Amino acid sequence: MDDTDFGTVTWDVDRVRSAAAAVAARGDLLHTVAAVDESDATIVGFTELVVPGDGKGDAQHYGTGVLPEHRGHGLGRWMKARSILRARESHPGLEGLLTDTADSNTHMRRINDEFGYEPTHKSVEYQLDL
Repeated sequence: MDDTDFGTVTWDVDRVRSAAAAVAARGDLLHTVAAVDESDATIVGFTELVVPGDGKGDAQHYGTGVLPEHRGHGLGRWMKARSILRARESHPGLEGLLTDTADSNTHMRRINDEFGYEPTHKSVEYQLDL
């Protein structure tokens, strides 16, 4: 999110499960694609897509991330492509896929452009240190 400082946010197993439970509690479906390093079975990247519970309307990409030491190999592109294909296969009633990406995130913006995402609006966040 560019220069916005949200402090240190730690994503551990409990926080991931809590976020997934919040999505489920409102009736939506969380689809996650992960890249796993086969040498040690660690997750090195992920992307999330939240689909409305009835499988209709617009789905929203939440987060996509790749550990720094695994970047530059196309994992973000591969995971997002797999997520899109899975959504189309599993939810033919979807009308669209939405994503939001900071202007400074040139790598993800390039991926979004390649997949045909088009800008619809711009959000601006302000932060005031007190």
